[in-house]
This record gives sequence, C-alpha cells and structure tokens, in this order.
Amino acid sequence: MKRLLLLSLLTLCVSMSVPAQYSVKFLAIDSAGEGEPYATVRIFKAGNPTKVVVTGVTDLNGKFNQQLTAEGDYKLTIAAVGKVNVDRDFTVNNSAKIANLGTIVLGANAQTLKEVTVTAQAPLVSNEIDRLSYNVQNDEDSKSKTIFDMLRKVPLVSVDGQDNIKVKGGGNFKIYKNGHPDPSISKNPKEVLKAIPANMIRKIEVITEPGAKYDAEGVNAILNIVTMSDVTFKGVTGTVSAGMSNNASPNANTYITTQLGKFITSLNYGYQRHSSQDQKQGHHGIIHYPNGNSLHENHNGIASANVHYGNIEMSFEPDTLNLLSLSFGGYYYDYTGNGVGKNSLVDKLNNVISAYNLKTNYPRNSFHSFDGRFDYQHKTHVKDETLTLSYMLSTSRNHSNANTLIIDPVNAPFPYTGYGNDRHENFWEHTFQFDWTRPFAKYHKVETGIKYIYRLNKSQFTQNYTEAEMLNVDSRFNHLTQVVAAYTSYTFTKGKWAARAGLRYEYSYLNAKFPDGSQQKFHRKLSDWVPSTSLNYQIDMANSLKWAFATRINRPGISYLNPAIEDGPSDKQYGNSKLSSSRHYSTSLTFMHIGSKFTFNIVPGFAFSNNEICSVQWVENNKTVTTYANAMRSLWAGASGFVQWQPFMGTSITVNASCGYESHKNSSIGIEGNGWGSSFYAQISQQLPWELRFTFAGGMWKSAPELYGHDNNAGWYDFGVQRSLLKDNRLTVNINASRPFNKYSHFKEYFDRGDYTGFRDTFYPGRRFTISVSYRFGNLNATVKKTNTTIENNDLVGGNNKGGKK
Repeated sequence: MKRLLLLSLLTLCVSMSVPAQYSVKFLAIDSAGEGEPYATVRIFKAGNPTKVVVTGVTDLNGKFNQQLTAEGDYKLTIAAVGKVNVDRDFTVNNSAKIANLGTIVLGANAQTLKEVTVTAQAPLVSNEIDRLSYNVQNDEDSKSKTIFDMLRKVPLVSVDGQDNIKVKGGGNFKIYKNGHPDPSISKNPKEVLKAIPANMIRKIEVITEPGAKYDAEGVNAILNIVTMSDVTFKGVTGTVSAGMSNNASPNANTYITTQLGKFITSLNYGYQRHSSQDQKQGHHGIIHYPNGNSLHENHNGIASANVHYGNIEMSFEPDTLNLLSLSFGGYYYDYTGNGVGKNSLVDKLNNVISAYNLKTNYPRNSFHSFDGRFDYQHKTHVKDETLTLSYMLSTSRNHSNANTLIIDPVNAPFPYTGYGNDRHENFWEHTFQFDWTRPFAKYHKVETGIKYIYRLNKSQFTQNYTEAEMLNVDSRFNHLTQVVAAYTSYTFTKGKWAARAGLRYEYSYLNAKFPDGSQQKFHRKLSDWVPSTSLNYQIDMANSLKWAFATRINRPGISYLNPAIEDGPSDKQYGNSKLSSSRHYSTSLTFMHIGSKFTFNIVPGFAFSNNEICSVQWVENNKTVTTYANAMRSLWAGASGFVQWQPFMGTSITVNASCGYESHKNSSIGIEGNGWGSSFYAQISQQLPWELRFTFAGGMWKSAPELYGHDNNAGWYDFGVQRSLLKDNRLTVNINASRPFNKYSHFKEYFDRGDYTGFRDTFYPGRRFTISVSYRFGNLNATVKKTNTTIENNDLVGGNNKGGKK
C-alpha cells in the first residue's frame, strides 16, 4: 500500500510539473480578403485586463498560433495600423485544448486614419510556393495609375521603351485575368492594360513555377491579374477615365460593377485612337549578300487605328456550396495606312544593278478575337474541396491586305509593275475541362483534372501580280488539332516546409488539309509527359528559399505552319506544315526577403531546349527567304532580381533587373549566337506638399545575341505628377512626360551571322506628353465571383498565340 501511495504521489508531481499544452489560433484578414501581417495580439486572463499573459504578432499571411500554459478563460485583442481593434473571448481546457477562432476581419478605422500619421506601409509583396504577388491596393499609385503602369513595379516584371512587357528578363510568358486567359488582354496587352484602372485590381501575381494543372505552354511565367475581392454590399461602383496625348491620340474607358442579391455583374469597355501622328514610322538599312551585292532600303509610312475592347462577367451563387460564372469578352481593331519606299541593289563598287520605288496602300484591315466561358463550381462539406466543370468557346479572325505599286523601275529583276496580297485567317476552339481539388490529413492537397480541346485553323492567302498573272497565288490551308490532357498534382505543407510535385500528360492529334490541292494532306500524333516540382522553406517570417524544376512544350500556330508562299520584290517567306512541338526545361532557386521597409529577391536559374522552333533564313537570287524548323538548341543561365525600399516617409524606390548568358545554335546550318543580355528598371515615387505625388522612372537594356544577330542597347525614361481631388479622392488627374527630350526613338537590328549580314534601323515617335483624368463613383467593393479553376489554353507559338510575347 505504501508503495502504491508513493507511486501515486510521484505520478501526481510529474503531471503537475509538465503543464498541459493548450493553444489559440486564428486568421486575421482585411476587408479586401488579404491576410493582415504583423498585427499585434495581446492575450489576457478573463477578468484581469491589466495583466498581459502573452504578446505576439500575426505572420506574413495573417495567421496566428500561440501556445498557452494553463487552461481557463481568456480574452485577446488584435490591433493593426489603420484598423479597428478586435476583441475575442475564448476558453481552453482538457476537453477543448485548441481554441480555433476562425477568420477574423479587421475593418478599416476611418476615424483613426484621420487622426494619426501612418509611419509604415503595408507590405506590397508576398511569396508563395509557386508565385509572387504585388498588392496593388496597398500602393498609393493605384489611385490614378493603370495596370500597365503598376506592372513596372511588380517583382520580376519590366517594361521597355517600346512598351514590351518582359518577365524574368524575357518575353516568354502568358497573361491571365482571375486565373484564366483573357483575349482582350492577351492579344494586345500594350493597349488594354493601359486602359484598365489599377484601383479595380487587388493584386498582380507572377506565377513563377506553373504547376501540372496549367497547360504545358512552354512559358517561363504567368502574369495573373486578380480583381478586387468579393463582398456582399449592394450597389454600383465604377471608374470613368479619359486621356489625350500630344500626338492627338485620345482614349476613354469605363469599368462598372453592380450587385443585386446573389447576382454580380461587371462590365468594362475601352476605346483607343492611334492617329497618323502617333503611328508615323520608317526604317532604313543595308543587306549584304554572299555574292558581294548589297540591298539598300529606305521606307517611311503612316497609319491610323481604332481599338475597341470590352468584357462582361456575371456570377450567381445560389448557396455557399455552388457557384456559376459566365463571361464574354473580346477585342477588335482596324487600321489603314500608306507608305513609300526605295530599294536599290548595288555591286561591290556601289554601281546600281537595279532600283525601284514602292508606294503601298493598306486599306481597311481588321482583327477581332472573342471568347465566352462558363464555369460551375461545387464545394463539398470537406473544407476546401472543390469540383469544377468548365466550357470555353474562343474564336478570332484576321483580315489583312495591301496593294503595292512599283514606280520608276530600273532593271527590275521581276516582270510585274505591282502586286496585292490578301490574307484571311479564322480560328475556332472548343474546350471542355473537369478539375478536382481535395485537401486531406491537414498537411496534404491533391489536384487532378482532365481536358479536351478541339482547335480548327483555316487560312486563305492570295497574291495577285499586275502584268504577271502567271505568278498569282491562291493558297488555302486547314489545320485541325485535338488535344487530350490529364494532370495530377500533390502539395505538402507543414510548418516551415512546403513541397509540390506534378505530372501532366498531353496527347495531340494534328490533321492538315490543303483544299486548293497544292500539297498532300498529312496527320501527326504527339505524346508528351510534362513533370514539375518545387520545394519551399520559410526560414523565418521575413525570409524564404525556394527551388523549382519545370518542363514545358510549345506547339506551332497556323502562321508558322501555313506553307503559303508570300513573295515580294526583296523577300519571300512561308511556313512549315511539318513542325512538331518543342520541349523546354528550366530550374531556378529563389531567395526572398520581405520586410516592413525593405523587400528584395534574387532568382538564379538555368533553362534549355534541344528542338526549339526557329526561323531559317537564306539568300536566293538576291532575295531573303524565311521559313521555320525545329532546329535550334537554346540555353540560358543567369539571374533576375527585385528591390522595393521605403527609406523615408512618402518615398518609394523600386528596382527590377536581370542578367544572363544566352546561347542559340542551329547545327544543321552551322549558325550560333552567344552572349550576355541584361535589363534594368528603376522607379522613384515621392509624396510632395499639396497632396502631389511625383514619379520618375527609367530603364535600359542590352539584348542578348539571337541566332542571326542582335539588337542595339537602348533605354527610356519618363516623369509624372498626379493629384487626387474631391471627397475620398474620387477624381484623379495625372500628367506624364515620356522621353521629352527625344523627338524620335530608334530600334536597330544587326545581322551578324548567316547567309547575309547588315542592319535595319527603325524609328518611331519618341517624346510623348499625356494628360488623363479618372473619376471613381459608387461605394460597392464587389467583383464577379470566380471559380477556383477554369480553362486556360496557352500552348501555341506563331499564330493565335494568346501570350504576352509581342
């Protein structure tokens, strides 16, 4: 009995000496649905509000998880700059050791914001296992800027002097909106993104490692533009903007969102006019042929264009488990123009062999692209489990024509006095897709799905020659592709570690026909396995390290496949109907630091391809000839980086840069181009008295050598001043000057290798002064709800390519 009593006492002492493990956890978010980082949390014993038991902060994503040493009743207080303090009571005991308070929304404290001075800016950048995000709403510039302006501040994104968008130093990327491609953006991002106001956008994501659920589209990254988060207030809100440049090119757009009960509708429409002053450009150059002859070119032209784009989106949520969304959008432009030119062929001693003048007229040319999507999403009673059914119809049409007169010919090497060409291209695509996402066992998530694409391309090209009808061309080409794809992806997240691995299989059947009987029809079957993986380690709340590996493919589009020969006085080009898909491999390591005032990342990486689609060029009878082949071996090794720094109150400095070594080699013709390329972009934004904001931005880049040559080094710069007026800063005026000291900008191409050498110098208007006015009305903060997954088709290069490479 004594032994039993002693053992009982020892057991009791041990149990008293080791406190039970209790804890409290929750997720703090702001009114826009974003996690609230670094919010201060204080925990008190109930009934004793003067004694703090525990003090802590939420992590970068707004999560809080704190252990407690004793059971009992507690009270916690959450405080964040500019937010209303939130109190919560909770209890932990042996039957309920974990108090899960769920999601807590921290509302904005309007009164507090009027009385205090904000000394720290909310974090602009966040990092996940497959993407970086730039929180547009936390940036003051979003009140008056467009999405295009904000892109210059997004990590790993740069915009050069010709408004070409680059990600990680290159143009091989895709553009999505709310998780799926938007033709109104993808077909011409330069125009559309300049018209959508940034205050309608919640964040811009750079998906640096697209996983298996994305098409094997052969891209380095995906830009995903995410609109404002869902809320349940009723009403109407919108933005109306208009602007004008010194080149007499006006623009206007409107963006409206309305909610009625469970229905939410969003509508946007924009118009951009490009005047002949804005589109005046020309080029001159010299091409040296192997036989010693040289072709001298001097061309000038003007054009005018009208651009229209719009989109309507609707969603209906009958209950918390089901969501239906519908969208329809499109992009249309037409243009006219004319030009004059002079070509002369000379020998080694500069004696004229032949010469002629050109007068070209471009009558009404047009292009349109429309698509419609329907998505149905069902959530089960298992948290975060979703099933999604999707259908997409996409179509585009391109009609271009030109008429050229040959004037004052001298020993012309052709029998005609003029020629006209007319091109019609039509594209139809039907896509069906099913996706399933299922978390399990707390740390694990599985995503899987299947997809079917029916893609039909039709092209007709005619070329008629004056006084040489025997050379006339009428070529018709139909190309059908059917794709069946399946994928599975597994994600593991626990503590500081996150890992993801995925595998995608794509089977495609290509069938080509020539209704004109010019060639024999053919078909091809392609089978591709596409693995990907990534691993992320959160070193601490501010620092993380990520490694990723990916495989991608590219399928040729109709302009690369169409064998129709387009023959002019000095050049000839045609497609290759026997092209196959190309494969690309890449790996990268990312270090990310996110601080309250200083944020940066650095991303060293390596990428290569053994059968990339490239152009093949040679000279034939003093004429350059171009076609395409799966013949290039490419590799890239380098690093990209981003810095965002707020050294003083009202001052923000952003830097995006990349540097890498590239090699391009076509062994079949013995051509190779190697060298370094780099880009650098910086922006300084400064708050001034009288609520003015001044911005200076500039960039410079050095293009890496390509297969046949290289481009010139170049740069750009601009200045801007903005001022917000009226209540709640609803009216914003922005004045901008781009390259004000350069009347013209030049883009030079040098041909160093291959069958011919030389250069071509293209010029276009440089300086631009613009003034824009934007007015925001209403107070609704809702957007059309989106399913978690939807359709994205992004596997084409060369024709109907919905990517950002321009």
